[in-house]
Amino acid sequence: MTSAMGRARNLIGFAMLALLGAGAAAQDAGAPVTSGWTAAPVSVINPEANTDQNAWASFRARQAKPSVDEQLDDPVLRGAIDIHAHFGPDSYDRQWDAFEIAKRAKARGLRGLVLKNHWTESAGTAWLVRKYADAPGLEVFGGLALNATVGGINPQAVRYFAEVEGRYAKVVWMPTHDSEIEVRYLKAKRPYVIVSRDGALLPQVLEVLDLIAHYKLTLATGHVSAPEMVQMVSEARKRGVERIIITHPGLGPMYTDPTIDQLRQVVGEGAYVEVVASELTSVALRDNVIATIRKIGPAHVIVSSDSGLTGWFNHTDALVHAARILRSAGFSEADLTRMFKTNPAAVLGLAPAP
Repeated sequence: MTSAMGRARNLIGFAMLALLGAGAAAQDAGAPVTSGWTAAPVSVINPEANTDQNAWASFRARQAKPSVDEQLDDPVLRGAIDIHAHFGPDSYDRQWDAFEIAKRAKARGLRGLVLKNHWTESAGTAWLVRKYADAPGLEVFGGLALNATVGGINPQAVRYFAEVEGRYAKVVWMPTHDSEIEVRYLKAKRPYVIVSRDGALLPQVLEVLDLIAHYKLTLATGHVSAPEMVQMVSEARKRGVERIIITHPGLGPMYTDPTIDQLRQVVGEGAYVEVVASELTSVALRDNVIATIRKIGPAHVIVSSDSGLTGWFNHTDALVHAARILRSAGFSEADLTRMFKTNPAAVLGLAPAP
């Protein structure tokens, strides 16, 4: 009996050593980021009665006229990168699919695109576009928005996105249409995603920031509150995230709505402020947005289209309208080059254009 017990203890000991050895081998193999937290709070909050179901249903109800290609041309398009390009197919009507958008972008001189879908990753779509869209040389990348459809603040979704074939993953957005601030502002009864609790960022957010740094991705702050945005940028910089976009902070109170001092703070930490074309084409928003650009300086601003909704300008036409408005406001060609070309390349970690 004693001998049998001794053999059992030996077997258990060998098994433990094998497990420890396997763990060490996994670490040596370069396992990206391991979580040090347990029992993390859930990031997707469900209402008692989910009467509104999802964020895209309201877009289906819109009766927009078909989009018209104005075929606008402008020197600003040559070498421009649109970091915020929505595409079809989607859960509601989009103007054109990703292939059509890429062909138009290539024909009008764009250097690149970041394809954005609010509900799923688009690194795989970027791979397909590069292979089949007949737009040679166009640099097409994917994005991932951490909304409820991917499990909210979900590190595993980020890992998958980053490792999709081709490695064309580029931008991770914190929650957008499923953000707590947007759902509460709209008084909607549907799931929303939180990024903080009691003033502290969730453990999952910290892990996602670590993954963004590890994979050398770009953080976009999404539609979080202004204090959360400031806190997130500071924490991201501490964790080695090198490239950060402040998502269209001038678009209105249902999105991130920071003060100029808050923008100066995050710009001072290396973030770029995104201005989308609709902020400039909107008479109600234009003056404030132009004033913000002047206060923080074109060196810290990126102009993107955020285009894709049926009935609005296509991506290249939207960029041209934005450029014309900025010119009429007194911004120089050098300013436009920086905001449409140089800064987008920098925030994606790309080499400067020739």
